[in-house]
Amino acid sequence: MARQLLELYPNTYALVVSTENITQNMYKGTQRSMLIPNVLFRVGGAAMLMTNKRSEGWRAKYRLQAVVRTTLSGEDAAYNCVMEMEDAQGHRGVKLSKELMNIAGKALKDNITTLGPQVLPLSEKLVFVGNMLARKVLKLKWAPYIPDFQEATKHICIHTGGLQHWLTAESGGCTVKILCVEGAAVLLTPV
Repeated sequence: MARQLLELYPNTYALVVSTENITQNMYKGTQRSMLIPNVLFRVGGAAMLMTNKRSEGWRAKYRLQAVVRTTLSGEDAAYNCVMEMEDAQGHRGVKLSKELMNIAGKALKDNITTLGPQVLPLSEKLVFVGNMLARKVLKLKWAPYIPDFQEATKHICIHTGGLQHWLTAESGGCTVKILCVEGAAVLLTPV
């Protein structure tokens, strides 16, 4: 939404604030699958000041390159993997199902597939396309080529859920932070 506002109104600032607060869903019961969110999620937040003013470009740390949203809530397993409900004793909380990691992996794969063409250098794109053509058109029995995302380590993909949910890969002194689970993935590149 901030990106759309900045595209609509020139010479403007947009303050984006993201918060995480588990207080209202703090579970006080004994069901294990409902106790996990008490440990995983906390109270926290982050903010980013964005602008489309060219005169502020010298201060910028990152440039917004792409925004991708993946939602799997149309699938029953994904929709039901995180559910607010009451336990048998009437304690309200959030239940995490065992399928959560599989759903998170699928969402991560979908986001990487979408972001790949925007993040990867031309050399990786060409090898990927060549491999796919060899397998599909020439019917060669090659293994699918998995692009080397460490070639794009200057790019950062931030999950809105917070630092404790990021996967980190390091290469050549640069860091890639990726996790895109049921939320917006924001692709930022250093200026």
